[in-house]
Amino acid sequence: MTEQFQARRFVVAFLAAVVLMISPRSEAVSIVSGPSFTPATNAPLAGLLQLTTDVDSRIGVLVSDGTDLWERDFYDYTTNHSLPLLGFKPDQSNQIQVTVYDKDRNACTAPQLLTFVTAPLPTNFPTYTVLTNDPGMMEPGYLLFMIMNRKVPNVGYITMMNNSGEVVWYCPYPSTLDVDVRQMEDGDLFVQQQSPSNSFLEINMLGETVRTWNAPAGYPVNVHEGLVTDHGTILYLSDVKEIVSNFPSSDTISNAPLGTSNIDDNPVVEISSTNSALLNTWSPLSLGLVDPTRVTYLTYGIASGSPDGVDNEHANAILDDTNDSSIILSLRNQNAVVKFSRVTGQLKWILGPPANWGTNWQPYLLSPVGTPFDWNYGQHAPELTPEGTLLVYNDNNYQASPYGPTAPDQDNHSSAIEYGIDETDREASEVWNSTWQTNQDRLFTPYVGRVQWLPQTRNVLVDYGAVTYVNGAHPSSYAPSASMVRIMEFTHDPVPQLVFDLSFFDYGNTSPGYAGYICYRAYQLPDLYVHPAEPVTDLVMGNDNQIPILEFPADPACSYLIQASTDLTNWMTIGTPVQEGGIGDYDFEDMNANRFTTRFYRVVTQ
Repeated sequence: MTEQFQARRFVVAFLAAVVLMISPRSEAVSIVSGPSFTPATNAPLAGLLQLTTDVDSRIGVLVSDGTDLWERDFYDYTTNHSLPLLGFKPDQSNQIQVTVYDKDRNACTAPQLLTFVTAPLPTNFPTYTVLTNDPGMMEPGYLLFMIMNRKVPNVGYITMMNNSGEVVWYCPYPSTLDVDVRQMEDGDLFVQQQSPSNSFLEINMLGETVRTWNAPAGYPVNVHEGLVTDHGTILYLSDVKEIVSNFPSSDTISNAPLGTSNIDDNPVVEISSTNSALLNTWSPLSLGLVDPTRVTYLTYGIASGSPDGVDNEHANAILDDTNDSSIILSLRNQNAVVKFSRVTGQLKWILGPPANWGTNWQPYLLSPVGTPFDWNYGQHAPELTPEGTLLVYNDNNYQASPYGPTAPDQDNHSSAIEYGIDETDREASEVWNSTWQTNQDRLFTPYVGRVQWLPQTRNVLVDYGAVTYVNGAHPSSYAPSASMVRIMEFTHDPVPQLVFDLSFFDYGNTSPGYAGYICYRAYQLPDLYVHPAEPVTDLVMGNDNQIPILEFPADPACSYLIQASTDLTNWMTIGTPVQEGGIGDYDFEDMNANRFTTRFYRVVTQ
């Protein structure tokens, strides 16, 4: 993924000079047809920009909505352009200016502005309020999530918001049974769909379904998790009925009768993302990842029950740990996060309260070290951080194991917990907790939620996806069963600071039937567009007083190194280019070129 040019030094009888191989400049680029803009049907704040040029060119777009100006630059060179434009806000009249650039930086601006008038948000779009917003302390980027009205019919939207809490993209749910959405490597969206669909969808940013994968027979899709791996597969959770003997008939009565029960086992299933072929399955019961007769207060409690039997596992998250070819699995109703080998299925460790595990599982339990230390109860969405720690969203249901006293919901709290895990000694320590804050709301969610490490700031994003208590009281005094969504961003300080707080709730609704909202997971994205590291294809060379000047346009979201060689085999990094003349226009001067008889160059994209 490089581009290379050479500079040669010739010695003549009467004159020594540096002669450079210089790419000839072309005639100015011109627009042959267009531009035109077609609004998307299923994504009302997006549309398709199309035009053609006489030579290979790239596109720059400048948009004014009457209040703000923003721009987008695209760095793929072609003559036929078809580009999704993203980032418009609702209820705005937008003027779009299009400029094309050829490989020699010649520019041509379309004489006519395009107009795109966006409609207001739908009347049934969830009500939201930005409670706290400190952009200078926040991770740059956009939020992606599914937000649903809990009242039937369960109207919901896949939504993207900017750092100011403004909606910049949305489309209706493909199905009201869907709960989660992720951004794929190519920028499209990935959605898993449970029965009756039992499939996975790829949706582009125009809201169009471009691909469908069907789950293999016998392994229906459990809606809690589905993800595309970086090695050409899809991992998801399923539901399989298993029979377990000597199973307790109660999780609150210690001497309850034992019997034979149908249990909902949640295997991790792996299929090919090429042809949906079944590749692997890992069953928690068959592999011995859990004690089959161990119950918790969640076994027969909230979010329990399944057509396949007692919901004693309730798996809700998968981590594909490529560091050592392992899988980390969250088993909510076991209050446990387990790690096992994807090759052998061998259990490696169990993170969770140690009560009531059988003898065979005792060696794998992580021991708590240090204070403070909080166990995970009813957890969701474990995530490995770049610092080697494990983040977990801790719903914190009951804060107890059978058959001890439980914490009432109104006195409870949910949080993000960061654990340090020593796999050798099988120990766990509490590194950070979002509740180590001061003067912030105490929130409790009896189900759902997510945490995310944010790489630029080291902040932590926390999705309190279904808040039923705020500081010990229901969010609504009129509708006790209503739930609120709070998406919050904290600094990763010993005393975390709240830098963003987004609430989905209609504070003015006085109806006793008001149900509020739910958001299973929320994700922070660096951008509405993905920025893959692509090769520079249009490196040109000029000179200034016999000094080689390399010029190329490229996506500033990536970084670039200039390397040089005398033999096209051994390369040395000689510097980094600087942006000159415009965003994405890079230059580099090789001040040492005259030391070499032959000099080749290439650009390495990172």
